[in-house]
Amino acid sequence: MDSVDSIDRLVEIEHQAADIIHEAEEKASGLLLDAKTKAESLQNQKIAEVRKKFDADHEVFLQSLQAQSQKEISDYRNNLSTIPLNHAVLAETLRGFLDTEA
Repeated sequence: MDSVDSIDRLVEIEHQAADIIHEAEEKASGLLLDAKTKAESLQNQKIAEVRKKFDADHEVFLQSLQAQSQKEISDYRNNLSTIPLNHAVLAETLRGFLDTEA
């Protein structure tokens, strides 16, 4: 085997190695893209689950606030209704306000 044949053989081996490396890089890129897509999908799924839970918890919290507000308003109205109204003092106070405005 002469030196030209040896060089040609080495060049051929180098091309084969380059092809193998190129195929490996493409496969690795594909695997990385698949892994990234799966990870993003899983992350979005987890985010959606957590958001759904937080939304449900928030709704329960709002309902409890609404119930508490209604109870406090009802209690306040009941307390007001038990206080006797002194018409004479109320009329005097209103006259006082009207006199100061004029």
